[in-house]
Formats: sequence, C-alpha cells, structure tokens
Amino acid sequence: MPLQAPTSSSSSSSFSSSSIFFFFFFFFFFFFFFFSSLYLIVSMAAGAPGPNCQHECGGVLIPYPFGIGDNCSWPWPGSNNEFQITCNNSFVGPPKPYLFGKHEIISIAVEANEMRIYEPVSYICFKSINQSSLEYSWEFDSSSSPLLISSTKNKLIGLGCYTDAMLDGRQDETYYTTCSSYCPNATQLQVGDGRQCTGLGCCETPYITTDLSYIYRPSRHKLVYTPFIPKYNNFFTNILFLTNHNYPPPFNSTLITKFLQIHEKYRDSKISREDVVGNMTLVQRIGKKGVPLVLDWAIRDNGTCPPTPSNSGENGKKNDNACVSAHSDCLNATNGIGYYCKCSKGYDGNPYISDGCQNVNECDPSIYKEKYPCIGGTCHDSEGGYECQCNFGRRKDAKDDHICQLVLPKPAVAAIATICAISILAILLIILHMKREKRKLQNAFEKNGGELLKSVGITIFPKKEMEKITNNYDDMIGEGVFGKVYKGTTADRQIVAVKCPKNNIMLNTETETVDNKHPTDFTNEVTAQFKISHKNVVRLLGCCLETDDPLLVYEYIPGGNLEDALHGESNDGNVTKDPLLLKNRLKIAIESAEALAYMHSSANQKILHGDVKPSNILLDNNFVPKISDFGISKLMSIEKKYASFAIGDKMYIDPVYADTYLLTEKSDVYSFGIILLELITRKKPRYDDNKSLPSDFVKSYMTENKAREMFDKEITSCPEAINCLEMISGIAVQCLKQDVDDRPTMMEVSERLHSAREVMQGSRQNPE
Repeated sequence: MPLQAPTSSSSSSSFSSSSIFFFFFFFFFFFFFFFSSLYLIVSMAAGAPGPNCQHECGGVLIPYPFGIGDNCSWPWPGSNNEFQITCNNSFVGPPKPYLFGKHEIISIAVEANEMRIYEPVSYICFKSINQSSLEYSWEFDSSSSPLLISSTKNKLIGLGCYTDAMLDGRQDETYYTTCSSYCPNATQLQVGDGRQCTGLGCCETPYITTDLSYIYRPSRHKLVYTPFIPKYNNFFTNILFLTNHNYPPPFNSTLITKFLQIHEKYRDSKISREDVVGNMTLVQRIGKKGVPLVLDWAIRDNGTCPPTPSNSGENGKKNDNACVSAHSDCLNATNGIGYYCKCSKGYDGNPYISDGCQNVNECDPSIYKEKYPCIGGTCHDSEGGYECQCNFGRRKDAKDDHICQLVLPKPAVAAIATICAISILAILLIILHMKREKRKLQNAFEKNGGELLKSVGITIFPKKEMEKITNNYDDMIGEGVFGKVYKGTTADRQIVAVKCPKNNIMLNTETETVDNKHPTDFTNEVTAQFKISHKNVVRLLGCCLETDDPLLVYEYIPGGNLEDALHGESNDGNVTKDPLLLKNRLKIAIESAEALAYMHSSANQKILHGDVKPSNILLDNNFVPKISDFGISKLMSIEKKYASFAIGDKMYIDPVYADTYLLTEKSDVYSFGIILLELITRKKPRYDDNKSLPSDFVKSYMTENKAREMFDKEITSCPEAINCLEMISGIAVQCLKQDVDDRPTMMEVSERLHSAREVMQGSRQNPE
C-alpha cells in the first residue's frame, strides 16, 4: 500500500501536465489564426497587398490592384480573382506573367488604367475555294472580367488577297468592325511600298464600338474571315489580327519589319508577295507570341464611383472604395461601367494602396521640365503643386501663372542693358580714376614729408579743401618769380594768403629739382617757419602737401606791401600815392631789421630769407611791417657759414652770391641795404633809364658827397630829418660793401636804426 500511493500521484500529475500543454497549444494556435485572419482582412480592406506578395515577374511590375498569388490582388466579388496574375516559371529563362493563365502580359500602367498583352494572329490557308489546309481563330473572353479591349487604342488589320476581316462581338454574330483587301494582280500587289494599308493586299480599320452595352457585357470576341475567289494557281493565305494603334501599318517594305517583327532576328525582313500568296512566312515571322493589344481595366464591382461622405474612410472615402490613398480621386470609367482611381494633381504613385500617392517634385528638371514648365522664373516645389516665382525683370503671364513674361520688351531691355553696361563701365573708370588720384595724392603727401609734418602739429589742408578755401583759385593778389599768391577764407572764416609756387621753383637749387629734393629738407624749413613767433614775420598757418609743389597758407596782411607804398600809383593811375612819412619809413625799416635779425639769430638754426625786397615786406593798416615769402628761405646750422641758393630778384641780389652761389646772412644784409636806399630816396633799384641806385648812391656818398641830392624831397623838411637820413645813408652804404666781412649784421643794423630814430625824435618840429 505505501508503494502504490506515490504511483497513483505521479500518474495524476502527468495527466494534468499534458492537459495544460494541450490547452495552451490550442489557445496559441487559435489566437495566431484569429489575428492573422484579422490582419489579412484589415490589409485587404485598407487597399494593400499582403506582406509576402510578389510585385514583379520576369522584369514586369505587377502593381496593386493586380497581384500574384492568393490575397495579393483586389477582391473581385463573385469571380475567380480576375485581378490575379499568374507568374509562369516553366520557361527556360526568366518567368513570364499571364492574364487568365493564357495571355502574356507586356506591361501594366496604373496611371493610364491600361494593360498591354501579346495576342496571336488569326489565319486561314486555302488549297481551293472550298478547302483550307491551315486555320487558327483568335478569341478573347472578357465576360465577368474587369478588362475590356480598348476602343480607342487598337485597330483591326487584315492581310491577304480578297480578305474580309471582321470582328464579331455578339453571340448572334453581328459584325460591327470590318475591313476588306484585294489583289487585282501580282504587279499591283508589289507596288505598295511606302503606302498606307488601304486595301491593296492589306486593310485596317479602327476598333470602334457602337453599343456601349456590349463593352462591359460581351460574350466573346473573335476574328472571322470570308472566303475569296482565287486568281492564282497556288495557295493563298488570309491573315487578320487586332493590335494597338502604336503598331506601324503593314505593307510597307521599310516599316513592315518594325510592325511585324517582335524578335530582333526578323528586323531585316521585308514583306513580299509570298507573304500573302501561298505560304505562311508572315505568320512564322510573327511567331506564337503575336502582336501587342491594349486592354482597359477598371473597378467594375459597384458600377460608378461610390459616394464619399465626410464621415467615412480616409479623406472621406468609404471602405469599399478602391481609391484608398490620400490625395487620390475616383473617376468613372470611359470604357464600360465602373470606376478607376487616379492620384490628385500634384501627386503620383498608386492610388489603390494606402499612402500610395506621393507629392510630385515638379521642380525636378530631369523629369518634369516639359510637363511642369516654369519659363522665365524659379520653380519652388510645394505640397500638391509648385510655384513659379518670376525672376527679376519678369512678371506672371495673364493666362498662365507658370510663364513669366518680360516686364519690358526686348529692345527696351537691350537698351537698358546697354545703358547699364555703359554706366557700370563709367563708374568703374571713375573709381579707377579716383583710386589713381588718391594714390597720386598719397604719393605727393609722402614725398613732401607729410608724415613728418603731421608730428610737428602744423595744420595740413587736403587738396580739395584748398580749392574751397581759394574758391578754385579765382582771387590772385600777387605774382612773382616764385609763384602766385591767392586770397582765401578758411572754414572758420579766417582770411588767409595761399602761396602756390611755380613748378621746380620752390626750394630748389641750381642742380636740384622738386622731385629729387629730400622731403626732410622741406619739412625742416616749413617746421622752422611754423615755429617763428615774431610780430614782424608773417605767420605760417599750414600747408597742403597733396600737390607736386606744396602750397603754403599764411596769415593775410591787408595793407599791401612796401613796394606799393613807395612806388605805387594812385587809383586813377596818373599821380603817385601820397609819400610815406619819415617816421613811418623809420618804423618799417627798424621793425623789418628786427625781424631779419630774429631770423638770423635763431637758437638752433639760422633762417636765411634769400629774397629780401620791398614786395616781400607786407604792411598792415598801421604800417606794421611783416616779412613774408619764405618760399625760398634756407636753413643753416649754427656751425655753417653759408648755404647754396640759386634764385632771387636780380635787382636785390648780393653780387657775391651771384658769383659764388653761396648764400649767407650777409646776403640778406646787402638786400636790406638797397631797401634802405629806396626808403630815403623813393627810387627803384633801376631808375631813370636803367641807372643803378646802389652804384650811384654809393658813388655820391663816398666821392662826391652829393648823397643829399638823392634824398626824397618829401622827407627833408628840417635839419634833424637831414641828419637822420644821413645816418641811414651811412648804414645803407655799409650794408652794400663788396667785402661781406665789412657788412654789419642785421642786429647791428637794427641798433643803428634805433639811434637814427632817436635823432629824429629829438627834433623840436614835425619831421613832416
């Protein structure tokens, strides 16, 4: 007993485990079958083939609603899956797709709702009028089928002598499509080269139906023939077939090979009389495959397009509507009842499957350039369409938004383009000229020591500003051997005198030119003048360095110059001006001497004027003299005793300098001595028909003691004046010594002139 209990328990446990395993296996199989069936139903309802369906056979695409195998095509109610395609693998080579198992498929076009198949030709060969040796009749059964023969893309062709080709589409054998051919004689049979198939050994007619009810409810199509009366003592062959319009017409020795021959090996064949008289060569060349035929297909189970209420299906489509893709449209069939699906405008693909219609990139020029033009604009793709944005100078055409017309006519555009091109060229030339001028100004600025002068602090005026200051140099107030002087006004309303030196005059020596003179020399001279601060020296305000010869800007002195005061004429041009008083002449002489002495005794460098003369001694309204015209001044270090110089007024130039070209401070003393003579005699250096004032006066003073006779009578009214004039005469004569060492310095001249004024001031009467 104890041994039996375990045995019974073990058996019961084993039974229980087997039952549980069987139960779980049955439960898993049931749910697998249930969900697989459910997935298949949903896939079919959603308009999509199963996941394992084959989509290609022998290189031919099989798009849905067609399919290969079970559950891979659109369900055709009450039929044997007429959308199902058979992929025949029994051939040597690639497989071939077949419709109804017997019609080889060439292609299937979803967008055109067409199928192209191969169909053999029908033929009959007669041994006599009542006896045939070979016969083949072609039939196409479209009953209970979504496919019908296309009524617009096929034609009926008959080939042979005395042939009536007829297409019977009813059970009562009523003929509705027919054509006839004949052969009068063998000669006429062979002159058909290049002609259309119009009845001479060949005929053709469009495949046109007159009863639409026939199209979708036919019983059987077949090609039939009518016996003929033989006119030759041999066999005749009658051939007829139905083919698509794109097939070239027969009976043309040039085109017949393209029409009849399917295989490459028949390409060079030509039709001959033997093809239609007494043999089967034409049929043999076409072969068993036959000729192309176009079929129309549609969804014909529910008649026309199903309604599309807004609350049913994707995008308002019912579940029994084959057009399941978004962006698809349902259209009624034109060949029989039924409907077909088409992707909406701007989309492409397969409307019979979910999301089969995809946006078309109309802007892809390699694919859609001709179909979706954008002429004169830039194409921009959008969902379901595209936008043609017009390029510059174009606008939308009034009739077509995808064409951009020129805003202006072509002649106007050409004229504007020419003007623009000329304008651009002119602007470029102006820019180049401006750059060249700017570079030229910069080169002149650098050559004239611009960078050095900027560090000194002197005002540097641009060339353009100088033109504004002088109003384009329209007010000349003086001209001399060294250049011209213009009156101007600065931006802060200060009146200035602008000196414009002549070419190769400014700061030149006999062997130097302005081009090879070192800019440091000019910079030093301008810097020295700028730093001069003396009441009797014209102040240098600034300069312009952007010209080949620098322009110097001085303060403007309104009273004219000493030359005009001594020798100038009155406004009427007849009577000389009123003579200067002796006290004013003394004042001009003393202060001018002090200015020259200041220049000669500068702490670091002596400044030699080099062109001391009355026209360079300016006077203000109070007869305060201002030494001017430092354009040819020379710097001389303390250690130096002279400087080379080449230019000066010949009537005032030192004869020693004229011989040696060595300029010293005593050269300025000599020139000042002549000025003193002019002040006391009021005679020019050359007077009375080329007489020399210095020579005559020195001679009268030294030998004949007749110098008093040369004094200006206007200033000799008293003895004190005579004494003063004699003292000035002595100073002038000493300044004119030939030996430079015997000449006084300008400081000494200044001191002695002060002494002469003291004599004059001791007078008890008016020196006038």
